[in-house]
Amino acid sequence: MIRNALLFCLCPITFTPAQAEIENEIKLGIEAVTGIRSGYLYRGYDLAGASLEFQLQAEFALSNESSLNFGVWHLAESDGDFSANSAYLELDHQVAEQLWIGGSITYRELDRSSLNSGSDLGTYFRYRPHDDWTISGELHYDFAADGWYADTELEWSQPLSDSVFIAISNGVSFASDFYGDSSFHDFFSRITLTYALSDEIAFTPFAGSSFSLSDSNRDDEVYAGFWFEVIF
Repeated sequence: MIRNALLFCLCPITFTPAQAEIENEIKLGIEAVTGIRSGYLYRGYDLAGASLEFQLQAEFALSNESSLNFGVWHLAESDGDFSANSAYLELDHQVAEQLWIGGSITYRELDRSSLNSGSDLGTYFRYRPHDDWTISGELHYDFAADGWYADTELEWSQPLSDSVFIAISNGVSFASDFYGDSSFHDFFSRITLTYALSDEIAFTPFAGSSFSLSDSNRDDEVYAGFWFEVIF
């Protein structure tokens, strides 16, 4: 999924300050994202080459501290048979001024994939010790893999102008009985450059990488692409 990562794909989208202000002003926010990428990774596994993707996400403000998010996502390989669909429900709660925790349930359908389709239960935290820095972590039980997956990530973000924002992040993941892997799983990184064309429209080129830390047969991967985002 686009949201978690380069979420599902190493890949959630980094929301810009302008987007955050809009979300805080309304109880319901809807975002549509479409994009193209040179390759698709799922938790360190290379599943597809050049692909098109689309995500629709709705956020409901339950209170000043809590929100409920629902999203659907689709990806299709341009020159191959692989495709993926997913839907997720996520509860996010702010427990302190700079600390958020949450939980999620996700179902993924992977067509013509070496990995299995199935559901996923997860929990996460996000801490911002400074306006420019975010520390996050997540823990998932993947029912399709019958195993655990966890990662932690450090992100630096900075406005370059009133309408341009950069974010750079690095993280490491750990797996337990996750498709036969029980060790440090991969080291991943990404960079995004968001151009806010208006308060409702943004364009985001991105690039990322994944380097295996285990003895599995997974290859190191580098990918790039862009997203076009619209907030309603």
